[in-house]
Amino acid sequence: MKLNNITVKYGRKKAINDLSLNLKSDGSIIGILGPNGAGKTTLLNIILKRLNTFSGERKIHESIAYMPDRPFLYEDMKVKTAIKLFNDLFDDFDSQKAINMLNNFNIDLNMKLHDGSKGMHEQIHLSLILSRNTDFYILDEPLGAVDPLHRDYLLDSIKNYRNPSSSIIIVTHLIKDLEQLFDKVILLKKGKIVLNSNTIDIMENYPDVESLYREVMK
Repeated sequence: MKLNNITVKYGRKKAINDLSLNLKSDGSIIGILGPNGAGKTTLLNIILKRLNTFSGERKIHESIAYMPDRPFLYEDMKVKTAIKLFNDLFDDFDSQKAINMLNNFNIDLNMKLHDGSKGMHEQIHLSLILSRNTDFYILDEPLGAVDPLHRDYLLDSIKNYRNPSSSIIIVTHLIKDLEQLFDKVILLKKGKIVLNSNTIDIMENYPDVESLYREVMK
């Protein structure tokens, strides 16, 4: 996945400003962090090929499974129907893996989505996405609706149920909760990458990723 000198303009405003990025499907977990208006959503839309009006070069040949920050299934759909839907839509989907994950979350496959909590919705969506065998998983605010009691289990699921050779890109503002996952961190500010570093290198100078974030963004 390569982006070279990408610029995206909305009127006079540059949402992305001469951004270059090279990411490999190598099993790493990458955090893309930045305040509102930093360009995170625009960057995602470029990677997902939803946005095609830009200058620069985009080379993305890898397969991608994307979990948005809002529900994408019908509320009156049963969980087992959602599994069947994914199985019909995606050749890379492993339905048994999804069932195993959902069983571990104690989610009834006969439950309709509207009968589940927001946290359960997040668990269902994550189970479906991570049960695809893709080069990259992109998770947009994966803990946004999960209560603190279930966060550790969800974090463990992200680590343990993904394809180990695939990379995960996590876009979030919940740095403190997710930074334990990150192998690499990319900081966006005003449409530019202001830091692209391994977490190990960050820890040589900062106690945690959040401390670095606060310093860079202030």
